[in-house]
Amino acid sequence: MSMNFVFYDLETTGRNSTWDQIIQVAAILVDNNFNELERFEDRCSLRTGLVPEPGALLVNKTSIEMLKNVNLSHYGLIKKLQDKFKKWSPAIFIGYNTISFDEEFLRKTFFKLLLEPYITQFNGNKRADVLGITRSSKYYYPECLEVGMNEKGNQIFKLDNLTKLNQITHNAHDAMGDVEATMEITKILQKKANIIWNSALNNSTKIDVDNFLINNNVVCMDEYFFGKFSTHVVTYLCKNHFNYPQCFDLLHDPVDYFDMSIKDLKIKIKQRPKLIREIKNNKNPVLLDASYIQKIPLYKSIGIEVLHKRAKMIKNNPDFKNKIQRILFEENEEKEIYKSQIDLQPEDTLYFGGFPDNNDKSKMIDFHNADWEEKFYISNHFKDQRYKYFAQRLIYEEAPLVLPKSDYDIIHKIIAKQILSTDNEKWNTIPKSYHELDTFREQFEIKGDDEKLLFLEELDKFLQDLEKKYQ
Repeated sequence: MSMNFVFYDLETTGRNSTWDQIIQVAAILVDNNFNELERFEDRCSLRTGLVPEPGALLVNKTSIEMLKNVNLSHYGLIKKLQDKFKKWSPAIFIGYNTISFDEEFLRKTFFKLLLEPYITQFNGNKRADVLGITRSSKYYYPECLEVGMNEKGNQIFKLDNLTKLNQITHNAHDAMGDVEATMEITKILQKKANIIWNSALNNSTKIDVDNFLINNNVVCMDEYFFGKFSTHVVTYLCKNHFNYPQCFDLLHDPVDYFDMSIKDLKIKIKQRPKLIREIKNNKNPVLLDASYIQKIPLYKSIGIEVLHKRAKMIKNNPDFKNKIQRILFEENEEKEIYKSQIDLQPEDTLYFGGFPDNNDKSKMIDFHNADWEEKFYISNHFKDQRYKYFAQRLIYEEAPLVLPKSDYDIIHKIIAKQILSTDNEKWNTIPKSYHELDTFREQFEIKGDDEKLLFLEELDKFLQDLEKKYQ
């Protein structure tokens, strides 16, 4: 059965998915031939006590006036979005850099609002990312798209840069503008790099990826680090603590490593070129079969027969696989000990605090269906204190008069301590924003950009009012 696609994009108050917020959403539901079936677009106001990043608001052209004049609250927008995504499911949720950016915002936003964080992966849904597909397509089919280069000689895959070079109309950094542009890029790739497009669709769930690795002893994979795209030929070894497949890079002759002690292997694993390469099976990797080795010069020179022979040797050596897995598990245990010593805020704990039990799950459903007075009553019955805090933080934002003064004061003081802090916090603070404003003001005064200076003046006044409220 062919699936529909949900192309979507978010505009936010900053780049930190844990601490910033979504302010604009756009999504288009299309069938597998890209015929539009429905679209959704909306904006919301700022959350109470949130400090936006001046740079982010400048990029997505969102003034304080725009944020103040929206009747829809943040909670209201996210509830509407959740309902729409549920209605459109099952589908493949797709966008430009969505898996690394937008999906993280969605998950953490849903988590903090007591909604299901993994909505785009449950109920038969799948995920794909056009950015990864574009990078791979350009490598294997260089003529498919025009791509710019930066001063370091690396290709530029920014959406606004791609649309410019490929004559695509694009209202950049507007959510719906970015969605429409992404769809146009996708249509080109589906036509001119169809093998890559199909690979991405065939690897849009963890199970799909795992099955591909089991069924193909030799696999071509991509990596992207610090602006550098690279391709590698690997064979599956084992999984790590997070259930991510770990693969042996067939650039190396495995015979050189089979008899090594765990101590020596630990050292080798950290050296370059890498011995072990990780495939994040939940992040829509583009994986290709051995026939694509011909397009990867370094591995082509080794020869397909040699690479297959190396893969077979790995497959037939369970002792080596076990050694690698043991090293990975030991390293993870060391990281967990370190992590347990870090002071985590409730907002930081989506991936570290475990899933809610059935009692708390049931309370979440009741919470969303209740009126605000009843919501407060329910908030006190969560077993997990994180959910109690999230529930009462939401009431503080949406219906503050419902909170008893003592509970209101607790939330108010937590926010005040966070946003007035003069330390270099994980989240954005008022002092940080003042500093950023000064930097931008200097730039725009030199350029004589009165419009931007007025924009900054508005934001400055907003920050001063916020500071007074929480001092």
